[in-house]
Amino acid sequence: MRHRFSATIFWSCALLCTGARASVPEQQSPNSVASPFAAGAPQVKPVNLKVLPADISTADLGRLMKGFEKDLGVTCNHCHLEDPATRKFDYASDENPAKSQARLMITMLKDINDKYLAQLGGDRRYAVPVTCGSCHQGQSSPPAFEPRDDHRG
Repeated sequence: MRHRFSATIFWSCALLCTGARASVPEQQSPNSVASPFAAGAPQVKPVNLKVLPADISTADLGRLMKGFEKDLGVTCNHCHLEDPATRKFDYASDENPAKSQARLMITMLKDINDKYLAQLGGDRRYAVPVTCGSCHQGQSSPPAFEPRDDHRG
């Protein structure tokens, strides 16, 4: 029997750590999308953070977002609104429903890691921290779980 994680779990994980920024630096060419995390980009305090720490640094937020991109196989426009004319992102906007789902997933991961896995103590075989990649494996929707047919007892 095949099981699939719900879309809600996927979107929550994707957006769990989505931070928002007040503004984005100017683009260098019309075909490139400026990243607020790029080297030399002006340091703008992140805003509209609802599940991430309000005092997260720009560098830490950038690393977190890059991790989400890798774990989910997505880019910024998966969760953040992009103006098609200017190709600038409105990181503070909550208009994309994927962002609220991601926040839910981030909260879920935090609960799994901090509440439940922490109860397993020092036995790292069972307490390896869960990440978005644990389920998504580099895909925007987690692949279907297919149990092994070998029944080891």
